[in-house]
Amino acid sequence: MRFMNWSFRSVGFRWVLPVLVVLGWGVLAQAASGDQPGSVVARGFTTADKGVVEGSLVATKADNSGAVELATPERAGRLAGVVIMSPLLGLSSGAGAQVQVTLSGTAPALVSDINGAIKAGDKITASPIEGVGMLATDDAQIVGTAGLAFDTNVAKAVSVTDKAGKRQTVHVGTVPLAVGVSYYVAPTNQFLPPFLQSLANSISGRPVSGARILLSGVVLLLAFGVVFALIYTAVRAGIVSLGRNPLAAGAIQRGLVNVGITVLLVIVLTLLGVYLILVY
Repeated sequence: MRFMNWSFRSVGFRWVLPVLVVLGWGVLAQAASGDQPGSVVARGFTTADKGVVEGSLVATKADNSGAVELATPERAGRLAGVVIMSPLLGLSSGAGAQVQVTLSGTAPALVSDINGAIKAGDKITASPIEGVGMLATDDAQIVGTAGLAFDTNVAKAVSVTDKAGKRQTVHVGTVPLAVGVSYYVAPTNQFLPPFLQSLANSISGRPVSGARILLSGVVLLLAFGVVFALIYTAVRAGIVSLGRNPLAAGAIQRGLVNVGITVLLVIVLTLLGVYLILVY
């Protein structure tokens, strides 16, 4: 017992607690800083695309939601996230998963200046270069928000051909991206409140144009007007009739029931019409 007590004191027990506190604080600060490429939650996918590397923007395949391919503007509606090699938390997607794709968190993403310079806070969407993001300037499905400005001085220069067939040089590199796939409405097109756009997108399961949302709003307003007119007219007529002939209470009640059924039918048909406008 004496030997054990001597050994325990000899290692300097009074330093153990401070050291543990310092180490714990360092780990917590490192995790909170978001600098670690693995500080994300990811899900495993399969892929047959040989060009998929860490930082690639990927989209799920049209015929297989468990597989991904490099993202392009044509596949932006199926954006899944950004490929990362060492996520903090990887969700299993069954046997055969080959790549981990971020679901949330901060991860390095491949971007280019093909659509303009990228600053901190800019929204990133798929670019014509497969697997590489670009600045979102129009309404589009985005993969997330840039955490830092894209430094073209340390990026790689790449020569590409534009739609007009002309060659141009763009820069490709990485920026930390706060991953969050969503539909972005450009400021110049935000004539509708963002929550209406998000609600319409959620109902339809895809991006909805502002014209369809406005048309749906007009239909709803007309329907509410019709419903208000029916209820007001029925109640007012019932009160007047009851005042003139108290014995007509039974007939008035039946009339109000019929009006209620009509109102319910109008509401159901209106909601169905709005849904069809948003979806088709």
